[in-house]
Amino acid sequence: MRASSSSSLLVLVVEDDPSVRAMAVDSLKEEGFEVLEASSADYAVTLLEARRDIGAVFTDITMPGTLNGFDLARLVRRTYPHVHVVVSSGALPPGFSGEVPDARFVPKPYRMTDVVRIIRGMAG
Repeated sequence: MRASSSSSLLVLVVEDDPSVRAMAVDSLKEEGFEVLEASSADYAVTLLEARRDIGAVFTDITMPGTLNGFDLARLVRRTYPHVHVVVSSGALPPGFSGEVPDARFVPKPYRMTDVVRIIRGMAG
């Protein structure tokens, strides 16, 4: 079901597993969100720099590249404070507390209905 409050929010999904990313992208689109996708946090930064209309980032923690999802979440909160952040992981890396100011954490496996509810709640 499409919600009118979702139609104007652009969500960036950052996930290195193609099947998990596709499921998240499809689910968010079905709920009326506009969606961009990135297979790494490094590429997500490029998209954030190019697209100032991104309203939320939904990112996994463990990814290839120079940045992981936690690094991305911290960068987003510091550089793009208007962008909402939802972080997800099946297993937290050593030393990761799961805390990013003003971000939400969703453990894997997650239900997309929960992710959608969180993103809508954050976007108000």
